[in-house]
Amino acid sequence: MSQLQHHAKRLLCAAIGIALAGQAVAQDVPTDFRSAVNQAVNSNPRVTAEYYNFEASRESERAARGGYLPSVDLSSEIGREQRDTPLVDLGSYTRDATRFTVTQMLFDGFETRNTVATRNFEKLSQYYNLRSISEAVGLEAAQAYLDTLRFQQLVTFAEDNYVYHRQIYNRIQERASGGVSQGVDLQQAEARIALAESNLVTELQNLHDVRARYQRVIGDLPAEGLSMPTLPDALIPALRGAALDVAYSRSPVINAAIENLRASQEFLNARNAPFMPRIDLRYRNEVEHDTDGFDGTYDEEAIELVMNYNLFRGGSDSARKREAYALYNAAMEERKQACINVRQETMIAFNDIQALTEQVQLLERNLASQDQTRRAYQDQFDIGQRTLLDLLDSQNEFFDTQRAYITAQTNLIAARAETLANMGLLLAALELDGLNAEQIEALKLDFSRDPDDENAQPLCPPEPPPGIDIDRASLFDRLDKRAANGGGATEESKAALAAMASGSSTFVPAGSNMYEAEVDVTFAIDSAEITSEFDEEIRRAGAFLREHPDVEAIIEGHTCNMGEESYNEWLSQQRADAVRSKLVEDYGVDPAQVVAVGRGEGAPKADNSTAEGRERNRRVEIVLSAN
Repeated sequence: MSQLQHHAKRLLCAAIGIALAGQAVAQDVPTDFRSAVNQAVNSNPRVTAEYYNFEASRESERAARGGYLPSVDLSSEIGREQRDTPLVDLGSYTRDATRFTVTQMLFDGFETRNTVATRNFEKLSQYYNLRSISEAVGLEAAQAYLDTLRFQQLVTFAEDNYVYHRQIYNRIQERASGGVSQGVDLQQAEARIALAESNLVTELQNLHDVRARYQRVIGDLPAEGLSMPTLPDALIPALRGAALDVAYSRSPVINAAIENLRASQEFLNARNAPFMPRIDLRYRNEVEHDTDGFDGTYDEEAIELVMNYNLFRGGSDSARKREAYALYNAAMEERKQACINVRQETMIAFNDIQALTEQVQLLERNLASQDQTRRAYQDQFDIGQRTLLDLLDSQNEFFDTQRAYITAQTNLIAARAETLANMGLLLAALELDGLNAEQIEALKLDFSRDPDDENAQPLCPPEPPPGIDIDRASLFDRLDKRAANGGGATEESKAALAAMASGSSTFVPAGSNMYEAEVDVTFAIDSAEITSEFDEEIRRAGAFLREHPDVEAIIEGHTCNMGEESYNEWLSQQRADAVRSKLVEDYGVDPAQVVAVGRGEGAPKADNSTAEGRERNRRVEIVLSAN
């Protein structure tokens, strides 16, 4: 058995193992997106624990309301006493007494009223915490479902890619044995099979990991062949400002913080009670025998007003009031922080929807173009017009685009789910009620708020962060006119740039009386990820820009001609932005010094008809200008 046959058999066994494991549980597990989220929300321990916290807060409020009702007490005692007075020695005797009292609070400094209000707002806060955890678990379940779906598809793509390379290898092997192909083609095909096998092993491992996460969140292993969900997005506003307004008003995180603040205010009010008298109405009946040593039965009955007014308690009451002030101020800051967090998370997810929607459209067109190119290359290879390397490159580009497309699709749905969850509407969008919804509905909780009470309002910053759009026209205009911009950089910076260029093999001066230099950063197919081999060149450019703030950097992104022109324009901008972000975030360059612009496929540096030329054209150029 050859090594390739051995690897193929091993991969087949691994794939069958995962398939059988999935079939073992396929009968009892949710197979669609909504069912998976529903099962997670109704069975996840985090949600169940939060429900019990809500139930505990209800009982705490009920306990506080008991302060309005009378206290009924019955006490009895018996004991052996000895009494000796100046007049008579009564000796030892046995005394017993029974007391029955009914005490009704008339005034306690409003402590009971404020305590009941505190517990009521704490109950509402726990309700919103339950909602928040339910939305969070629903989102986690959605992400686990989408990740599992994505890696199921990636495994399928990797299997198809492996089979394709295996078929090519078999054809090359036949042609080599017949003297049609060279031995180097066979070696190249073997190398590509090894890479395809490595990709398949990686995706199988990734699928195993996300299946384990799915089981943790949802409670069961996923079914095989999960379907692509269609998450209703009618509840997501079209404008970012409107989306933020909905999040501010509906977010359970913010509402929980508001109710916690209201509870803190009432708790602070309750701390005033010890500084006021307490007045009770009390009925008592006492029956005693042999009181004070005199034989007989004594019966006393009374209805009385009882006042208790503490004059000094060691400063404890004042300290507790200061404690309540501190807790109130902390609750105000927690409300503010909740607003800040919700704004950030909602706006990031909302922006992801817009970006990923465009990306999915571009990748869809690019995938169709890649598939056509791959098929054309196959036909041209058969008649000798394409090399084996061209054929294998076209397959790898198609494979990479497949992976990018399914990733963008699932990320888009995840972004919609996250936006809805941040607004507290994910379960509503899926028409799910949550854990014990009917029991909670029967409680008829009072969610009313006084519009004049600032503590009952979100008071969140109204302005959303603006969207960032690429003004391509102005960027190209700035790029084309940079040579005409006189002045600006100092002679020292010009000399420093010239010195760096003259002492470098990668920084090359360009043009007379111009001090420009360029650094090439190349990329993999359909990728904007910077490989570590170019870190040193970017670091040198970043260090120079940081030392010379009057020098300008223009980052030009480029692609090869594979794929749709619109997609390549978008991808080139992504590559330019990646290098700009690295300069700004990793090397501390002033963002105002750096401009990123995508050139698409319009400025090739090498011949796009060869694999080597296309590789050189997938690049970013850093132009340092001291004009």
